[in-house]
Amino acid sequence: MAPQTHTLTDAASGHQHHLTLSVPGGPHPAMGWPLLCLLDGDWTWPLLQHAPLLDRVVVLALGYGGDKALTTRCRAYDYTPPDKQGRRWADPRVPAWQGGGAPAFTQFLGEQVLPWLQRQAALNPAALSLFGHSYAGLFVLYALARQALPFSRLIAASPSLWWHDGIIHHYLDGLDALPAPRRLDIIAGQAEAWYPQPAQATPGVPRTGGIPTLPAMQTLHDRLARLAGLSVRLHPLPEAGHAAVLDAATRLALTLSAQPVPSGDWHK
Repeated sequence: MAPQTHTLTDAASGHQHHLTLSVPGGPHPAMGWPLLCLLDGDWTWPLLQHAPLLDRVVVLALGYGGDKALTTRCRAYDYTPPDKQGRRWADPRVPAWQGGGAPAFTQFLGEQVLPWLQRQAALNPAALSLFGHSYAGLFVLYALARQALPFSRLIAASPSLWWHDGIIHHYLDGLDALPAPRRLDIIAGQAEAWYPQPAQATPGVPRTGGIPTLPAMQTLHDRLARLAGLSVRLHPLPEAGHAAVLDAATRLALTLSAQPVPSGDWHK
């Protein structure tokens, strides 16, 4: 079945979200289809639109229409947490970008996007997955911390743990035993590094001074694996840098969303 497109506007931010929905053809399973919700849909959906597993999974991709300047500004707001007092603040590396809109985006997903989606496809409520990379991966962790969305599997690829001196840990610190079991997959490249300063526009000049990020992802895994009700797995991608992770992790997210959620302890 050909994907359908739809537009929803978030009144809180004024951002117009372009939704691409792929629903398998034929009758749905008795429990409904598994769902993969892709953030950064302008970049992630093109990686999957010919994937064979699309005949087994409903995929919803949320984007901003394809304009890179618009996308980078909007995602910097929608996908990032507020400060400890719940206030918006500037992006630490691009001060012209406003950050801290994750609460409003959470509400938009819960009150507008998911109700619309449920009218379009029969979904398995126990097999709903949310995927994000980089800033969007940061939002996935925020969604885990807030426990306000019904996703049973959260997939965070290269989440921006560094953002505002690790503010996401403040929110994760508030997690206690989860009211319902959740699964968290953390995906990271073994060649990834964090750079305190944004990339300079100097073609052919490699960046230096990067701090490897995989140890931070391992620490995050070990910390969250102790949380009752949350099953966690870390997926290291050999030789993958930050950009390469987007491609590989998006494809892995589709594979994971198509699989039955494992039971028991799988914290390794």
